[in-house]
Amino acid sequence: ILGKAKPKFISQYGSYVDFLFYDVAHNSSAVMNPGSEGDIFFPLARHKSWFDGHSFASGLFPFADGKSQESSSEAINCYFGAYLWSKVRWAGSLEGDKIVDYARLLLATEITGAKTYWHMTPRSVDAFTASSGSSLLPVPYNTLFQQNYMVGNLGMTDVTCTTWFASEVVYVHLIN
Repeated sequence: ILGKAKPKFISQYGSYVDFLFYDVAHNSSAVMNPGSEGDIFFPLARHKSWFDGHSFASGLFPFADGKSQESSSEAINCYFGAYLWSKVRWAGSLEGDKIVDYARLLLATEITGAKTYWHMTPRSVDAFTASSGSSLLPVPYNTLFQQNYMVGNLGMTDVTCTTWFASEVVYVHLIN
């Protein structure tokens, strides 16, 4: 990240990058935006559904069948970028470390959500029929998804084995 390699980048462009950070990782902390009215423009973790444990690509705005997420890889990389930015921007103080921890929480929940709702391994497919004493988690989808080992688009009211731009399995794997 440029802020780590060239600290002058932070003084020159930090406030601009902060706005990108706030758009996805805002938590109303005063250390992130001291003395300003930034809370007016940035809702708390706009894309994240804490109940579902993952993000929705559309943020606050649902589609006809609810909010949806197609690219778990984009969401994970977004929160990884937020974590890296928080490390170079705010780490080192008690309040700053809270921002870093918050970005790490966003990243961790997104990774867990991707593993739970999008990615299936051969072991997790076997777990669908495993005995109740198994330590493996059951797969929440039917065999159509299990044979692909991947969900394409996960919405609030539906789930598909395709992407919005193609139906081939390779595209589902590449975007997730």
